[in-house]
Amino acid sequence: MGTIFSSIKDCLNKMFSQSDNKSINKDEFNIIPQSEEKNIKNTKNINGKSIPLLTLSDDEDKKEINNNKKLSSSKGDNEKEKDAYQSKEFKSKVTLNDFQIIKLLGKGAFGKVLLVYNEELKKYFAMKTLRKDYIKKNQQTKHTKEERKILEKIDYPFISKLYYAFQNEKKLFMITEYMPGGEMFYHLHMNDHFNENKARFYIAEIVLAIDHLHKNNILYRDLKPENILLDELGHIKLTDFGLSKIMNNIEKDRTYTVCGTPIYVAPEVLTGQGYNKLVDWWSVGVLLYEFLAGYSPYREARTKIDIKIYKKNLVQDPLISDTAFDLIKKFCTFDVSKRIGKNFEDIKNHAFFKDIDWVKLEKKEITPPYKPKIRFAGDVGNFDTMFTDMSIHSTKRNKEVLVNSSTIKNTKNTYVGFTYIDDKSKK
Repeated sequence: MGTIFSSIKDCLNKMFSQSDNKSINKDEFNIIPQSEEKNIKNTKNINGKSIPLLTLSDDEDKKEINNNKKLSSSKGDNEKEKDAYQSKEFKSKVTLNDFQIIKLLGKGAFGKVLLVYNEELKKYFAMKTLRKDYIKKNQQTKHTKEERKILEKIDYPFISKLYYAFQNEKKLFMITEYMPGGEMFYHLHMNDHFNENKARFYIAEIVLAIDHLHKNNILYRDLKPENILLDELGHIKLTDFGLSKIMNNIEKDRTYTVCGTPIYVAPEVLTGQGYNKLVDWWSVGVLLYEFLAGYSPYREARTKIDIKIYKKNLVQDPLISDTAFDLIKKFCTFDVSKRIGKNFEDIKNHAFFKDIDWVKLEKKEITPPYKPKIRFAGDVGNFDTMFTDMSIHSTKRNKEVLVNSSTIKNTKNTYVGFTYIDDKSKK
């Protein structure tokens, strides 16, 4: 364990010493799992600065790999290996030409997210594009396919909905619902922090979303303000499942991949000893602290990783009430055996949520504390202008057709089953 942790620490310290320890305002960095190389290959443009994304060497445990083989060999999954376009039930073709590209919403290591419009449906969508060469180079094929499966599987009020998935020779495309309320990061940055009523509402919807994922044997593993969107009324939606994982049995199984964002990630993820669904509840605690105080209690991990950072007793910020702080401490307990979340009812019954009607909340019958300002359909005013002001001409339409992945050179069978058309989208 000490060797693994020392390796992680050395990589991080080296990375930040080369970047002059400049502060980062958004999405500090992700630890992206990679099986062979241990170096910095990718960067992300944050507030005009090129920020390195760290890749660490950490293979999945043999048991986990065997479990995944069992999953992929099941009858149901074998049937899904056929691309959706082969079914008469669906539209014969879905291509990039079906969508008018409007604005850039965000940009990351492997691709970008764009606002697009479908003339036939008279509807705006968010389109996530991923470059196959980057995915292959950084050995993220498995995680990308996992994200696609999760988005198809989950249909829940507080989780982003997938409508279409298609591909061409160079890119993968996923079409999801557009959330005009923008990123939670944007609103938190604009407000500095939230009052307790607003924070309680957002966290309550978030814990329902996390619990729903867990009920479907899915670990989220990347909870942070950047991955939480607001719809037009102010309800939350979790997005970006690139680091999520489908488990055989989330209650009993462990996984071993080192991934996440250090100021939100649970310490057991970094030790390499294996972890379970409780890592997501740790992240909820960190998020609640940040919502109320305006900063992460583990912000030191932004520039270095030291296990001592996570072992320190939490300091109660003056903006955080005793009741809220009690819940935060229960979430962010270093001793996993004592962490709240094994039984979801323990979370719901905590005093912090005493005024929450969980049934009404899940039905979206509780009015959000804040309604985003949306001037017109397709408004991008709640997204960072650093992205929305960027040119979108780099996304070309030539040869953007639906293709069978088995016919693509060097990617035979790699993305078979990636194509998807939700039948509800036609209604």
